[in-house]
Amino acid sequence: MTDQKDRANAIRLLKALVARGANSKEPIASAWITYVALEIGLAGDELHSAVAYAGTQNWFEDSHMPGRTSLTPAGEGAGESS
Repeated sequence: MTDQKDRANAIRLLKALVARGANSKEPIASAWITYVALEIGLAGDELHSAVAYAGTQNWFEDSHMPGRTSLTPAGEGAGESS
């Protein structure tokens, strides 16, 4: 999969998360990220690549809470962009 496709999928996922109320102030359950991804048609390698790409862009970061991920302000911004 190309970086361009990974980027597009990561942004689609961020937009879907932000549209459903995710923000950089509260950690997100990792299972909920997967659920939202499945709702928008991301699964398997596409989901893994999108999340990995978002991580390399510092759009996600590990939370101090087990099973949770934090959306960074940059990730929130990417999800709000048009």
